[in-house]
Amino acid sequence: MKRMIISVTGTPGTGKTTFSRELAKRLGAHLLDLNRFVTSLGIYELDAEGTKVVNLRKMKSEFRKFVRKTRRNLVVDGLLSHFLPSTLITHVIVLRTHPRVLEKRLRKRGFKGKKLEDNLESEALDIVLWEAVNIHGEDKVYEIDTTRKSLKKSVSDFLMALKGKKDLRPGKISWLEEYFLKER
Repeated sequence: MKRMIISVTGTPGTGKTTFSRELAKRLGAHLLDLNRFVTSLGIYELDAEGTKVVNLRKMKSEFRKFVRKTRRNLVVDGLLSHFLPSTLITHVIVLRTHPRVLEKRLRKRGFKGKKLEDNLESEALDIVLWEAVNIHGEDKVYEIDTTRKSLKKSVSDFLMALKGKKDLRPGKISWLEEYFLKER
């Protein structure tokens, strides 16, 4: 079987880290925390609000070097993982969560104001999904709704999709209408 390098991405609060850990465990793959990777290499700057702004070009270059050093299957956990080179990434999993549920999760993490609204809008507008499909193509992208699904079921669904026994093609999840009707 061909080596797998799997990107796990999604809006903050969708469950990327717990999903990635479980997937890596089930596959016997190496887990790369992209945020730690970027931080350890210092390939970011802080904006006026103190948010990390990653140098994507350097991130891609350093990732290429990392991939050359390891031969194992790899699960890459991180919001920016879908920006990694399409020539290296074999699968992109975009985790999705209904904006109402996502709002509760993000508030528990201390998100508020513009940062909270920006993330909820990003989820409602399918921003991460659109970016992933635009970069990697529909054939590499899998979309999983984690709103009410257990961790084990979410991971199992992806593993079934790898075998062609579950359809997780992108574009089946949409909260646009409901989200924007709520706004009125």
